[in-house]
Amino acid sequence: MMTRLRSLLPHAVAILALLILSIIYCKPAMNGKILSQSDNVQWQAMAREAMQFKEAHGITPLWTTSMFGGMPTYQIAMETPYNFANYIPAILTFGLPKPVNVLFLSALCFYLLCIVLGTNPWIGFAGAVAYTYASYSPIIIVTGHETKMLAMAYLPAVIAGFVLIMQRKYLLGTGIMALFLTYLVGANHLQITYYFFLILAVIAVTYAIYCIREREYRHLIISGLLTILAVVLSLGSNAVSLWTTFEYSKESTRGGVSELTPLPGTSEDKSKGGLDKEYAFRWSYGKFETFTMLVPDIYGGSSSGSLSEDSETYKKLASLGVPEVQVQQMTKHWNLYWGDQSVLGTSGPVYMGAVICLLVLLGLFIIRSWHKWWLIAISVLGILLAWGSNFSAFNYFMFDHFPLYNKFRAPSQALIIPQLSFAVLAALTLQELISGRLSREELQKKLKWTGMIVAGVLLLIYAASFNFRYTNATNIAESPGGDDVFRSKLVQMGQGNTQLADELMVALYADRQDLYHNDVLRTVLFAGIAFLLLWLFLKNRVNATWLLAGISLLVVVDLIQVDKRYLNDESFMDENSYSQPFQASASDQQILQDKDPYYRVFNLTASPFDDAMTSYFHKSVGGYHAAKLQLYADLIERQISHNNIRVLNMLNTKYVIVPGQDGQPVAQRNPDALGNAWFVKHILWAPNADAEMKTLDQLDTKDTVVIDQRYKPVVKEIAGYDSTATINLIANNLNEISYNSVAGTQQFAVFSEVYYEQGWNAFIDGQPAPYCRVNYALRGMSVPAGKHTITFKFEPSSYYSGIKLSMSSYIVMLLLLAGGVAVNIRMNKMNKGKPKSV
Repeated sequence: MMTRLRSLLPHAVAILALLILSIIYCKPAMNGKILSQSDNVQWQAMAREAMQFKEAHGITPLWTTSMFGGMPTYQIAMETPYNFANYIPAILTFGLPKPVNVLFLSALCFYLLCIVLGTNPWIGFAGAVAYTYASYSPIIIVTGHETKMLAMAYLPAVIAGFVLIMQRKYLLGTGIMALFLTYLVGANHLQITYYFFLILAVIAVTYAIYCIREREYRHLIISGLLTILAVVLSLGSNAVSLWTTFEYSKESTRGGVSELTPLPGTSEDKSKGGLDKEYAFRWSYGKFETFTMLVPDIYGGSSSGSLSEDSETYKKLASLGVPEVQVQQMTKHWNLYWGDQSVLGTSGPVYMGAVICLLVLLGLFIIRSWHKWWLIAISVLGILLAWGSNFSAFNYFMFDHFPLYNKFRAPSQALIIPQLSFAVLAALTLQELISGRLSREELQKKLKWTGMIVAGVLLLIYAASFNFRYTNATNIAESPGGDDVFRSKLVQMGQGNTQLADELMVALYADRQDLYHNDVLRTVLFAGIAFLLLWLFLKNRVNATWLLAGISLLVVVDLIQVDKRYLNDESFMDENSYSQPFQASASDQQILQDKDPYYRVFNLTASPFDDAMTSYFHKSVGGYHAAKLQLYADLIERQISHNNIRVLNMLNTKYVIVPGQDGQPVAQRNPDALGNAWFVKHILWAPNADAEMKTLDQLDTKDTVVIDQRYKPVVKEIAGYDSTATINLIANNLNEISYNSVAGTQQFAVFSEVYYEQGWNAFIDGQPAPYCRVNYALRGMSVPAGKHTITFKFEPSSYYSGIKLSMSSYIVMLLLLAGGVAVNIRMNKMNKGKPKSV
């Protein structure tokens, strides 16, 4: 027993060290401060209605009216009555606050992968730091991409389970793979999940080749079947989210097919069930920009970076008489990035670490395990995918032909693949160095080659700096670069003084060059110290313990130093400051005085369809979401963006917020908003969706409705318009909306609710009733004469059936994991001292 405890001690110490590192790095979180995350602020705004509903009913609703006229809430905040899967993550992270919890979880999962691969605990520590604290992780944390970081955190543990299956620890490997894949998929970041399956496919092919060469056919078949079982159980455990998302995707901009003919001069890709190609390939990583993995700020770093008092920009602003306090504020958020990922800029580079890159290159020479080949393959694949439109021959083919690839955007995200593979390669390299399998003489030769290559690459990067202009300006109005936009802002700040703007741009170019040169020298320093440590080890001047301690310390210092450029103490704020973005303006307060139970607001003081802040206080015509309903996106493109007031009226847009003369938002009441429901006098039939949308250009939506002729079977003609007929909203409880109607004859009602047939059922006096899509995006229904109660209920079968499947799959997976742990403990007792199979 004592022997067993002693063997576990190094692991406990390494894990404790990872915990302490995450706490120290995010110490303000431990003091009750909250991370300021731009995207999270947007999420809180769009989810506020759902959270208020949860406070009253104990669970989030399935439908929200907070943005885009209405959409499923499970695309914003998925929740079921049975939160059975929340306990294991809480246990693994000790209930730590954000973002300490996800950083520790990521490190813990990668540590598990390293141990499964047979590395020393301290090598596992260094590898876990390399993966978790590569710059992309803190960057996405500070911007609020929490689901992405959570999916990345679980990913290494899933691979660990797969490796255990390959090591013939069948039950344990299947259980671990199924468990962590359940949480990876459950993080609900489909693009990271997609990348995982690409990685899995590469590993599987590589291992299949290995097994065939070794004639391990039976083991290959068993491993394949168990891997499929793990995947099936994990997908089953997430059936409620996957099923509803799949159902929604068919109606969304991510996977839906617009019924409209594309406008002249626009891409037709939308109509093929995927994203628009130009939109999808924004944030394509540059080819030379890939060297940021070795030298972080060669392209300036962030589009909102910080400059010191010694910078040329700071000096220039000070010389212009700008107050010192104002200069300090301005240079904390200056446009430093000059790559061409997007005119919208970037939050920072993908930096893997100088020490890690050195170890990876050395590993290519000395690692003998078959794991090296799949790690190289996924590294190359990730980089090629990240280049996006900068390597269009490959990536456009992938987009047009590879399954599901056209559903995703921002190719630079693919660099999470080499983020994983580089850390694993570095860990395996260190393990190979201390294993003694290769002679010191051979290792010294390989280290020399590595040093010369790294030195040559750094020399090339430094020499290239003298050929750059340090700008991405295009000087083309139709396709401006980030610097064109930034210069325009400077001209505006200088009240039209273009000379002043040009002088500030020149100062900026000089600062970018300094950042470039400083970071090259920084990389030389860290790579040089790491090389020296490795050389001293191979010369028997330091032992393995000191080598691993030194390399681990270098990795920590190297990465944390860069990470703090993006996620640091200033990224946190107290709760009172955090709530400031949600302070109601005078216009908000004016609108909130309206006691009408239901109406919409159109906010023109911000980009209405890329901003969710309006949804914090109001039911918004606009909003912010990566996957809008396709029919609503069509309505935005063809009608709302052209300020068709009749369409805004049918959306019950009672208030429009516009900039006032003093720049402050002003609320204007729209007296022609048509309310929650109304009876129309006339029905126009359209032969197709194009005609239906075109009719909306001039349609009097108050008196007339246009309907696609496919719905004729469910529509009864108006039996004479009854001017005394009334239809009124009784209650809108999100999942259920009810109205009462009184009419002397058969009428046709239009409801100012977005049409979504995947779950909405209609009833008249409790009996099922047909309804249809009208005015391209709303709901309509024939209403019989008399007094009636009309009810719409959102009852998606995908949600309720998905809950049952999720629960049963999760229970089976836990039983499998428990059995695997029990069998593994027993086998360890029986097979002490036996070598691993893989």
